[in-house]
Amino acid sequence: MILKRNEPATIEDFPNIMDGVAGEFAKLYSRYLEPPKEFFYMGFLSVLGSYLSDRLTLNSELLPQPRLYVVLLGESGDTRKSTAINKTVELFKGIRPQGILEPRICYGVGSAEGLQKFFQASQPSVQKVLLCLDEFKQLISKCRTQGSVLLPTINSLFESNQSENHTKNKSIKIQEGHLSILAASTLDTYQNTWSSAFTDIGFTNRLFIVPASGRRKHPIPNIIPEQDKKLIRSKITEMFDQFSQGRLKLEMSPDAKEMYDAWYNDWEWSVHNKRLDTYAMRLMPLLAVNEFRKEVDIEIAVKAIMLCDWEKQMRQLFDPIDADNEIAKMEEKIRRHLKTKGTLPERELKRAVHSERQGIWAFEKARDNLLRSKEIGKTRDGNYEYLDQS
Repeated sequence: MILKRNEPATIEDFPNIMDGVAGEFAKLYSRYLEPPKEFFYMGFLSVLGSYLSDRLTLNSELLPQPRLYVVLLGESGDTRKSTAINKTVELFKGIRPQGILEPRICYGVGSAEGLQKFFQASQPSVQKVLLCLDEFKQLISKCRTQGSVLLPTINSLFESNQSENHTKNKSIKIQEGHLSILAASTLDTYQNTWSSAFTDIGFTNRLFIVPASGRRKHPIPNIIPEQDKKLIRSKITEMFDQFSQGRLKLEMSPDAKEMYDAWYNDWEWSVHNKRLDTYAMRLMPLLAVNEFRKEVDIEIAVKAIMLCDWEKQMRQLFDPIDADNEIAKMEEKIRRHLKTKGTLPERELKRAVHSERQGIWAFEKARDNLLRSKEIGKTRDGNYEYLDQS
């Protein structure tokens, strides 16, 4: 398998990696229903990762959990995004895995308090919630509510299983909470629904967006044969049987690790690849189990890398804020002001470049980029200065 990188992408360019049980499911259901295969494939991995969040990981000090925050993107109606979500969840509901705690399915949340209650109603030890959202915009609007701490709660639960927020009047505390998201949005809504509050906190780069286009082909879809569904469910059950004795820590083969290390170290920094290494580490064990591999071999590593490289391209194509350009503009503003005004303390530099217009996050990224490239530096008293490049 050959890695092709840094090539122009289109919405049709989902990598050719749909194998294993997820691939069989995607190909079967897309023959009878209108959602594109990639919606079924990534939906399957999202639900599978939610089930296995406390059972599957890489043998690494980081112990990544295979939980995903996936958003299916497509034109309104034509891609049948909700159908893909509902049919995937329905398939797993017919399975009763031995020794694996099932996630509770939540179809909407209006506040951090509500999410906390939903978690607390789950199992007493590990609490798993799969947030299935027919309209992703509804979650965004709730996060924008004045005084809401829903956004920082969901944000922190991506990296961690704990989230706390205590104020005079209310207290939010989630412990051992395993949150996964499988949501749907139109392309137009996704690109026009954000504010700087989401980018400043890094929420958008915690999302794995899956843009796809579909076409109308089944006015009245035929029923998927029950024996075909049973075959998929039996394979999922077989997959789950590997975890009956407890947690599974998959090793990476030496050549897989070498390839992953080279990919990781070869990055050119961009806001669009932020946290894609986190996703790669979550996807590798998930893809391995999906194909009944006993380790993360080089083929699995290549598939995870291809998927993450594709995701970077999709973020560039459908970035709601054109983040790289915003940072580049901020970098140039910082250069100009330090060239003309000499040294400036950070507060005055922020005021000079009007950081409030593009957000603190954009300012900090631009400042850090310039410091890293040694275009600007710090004086002994902590002010910023332009470093002559001639």
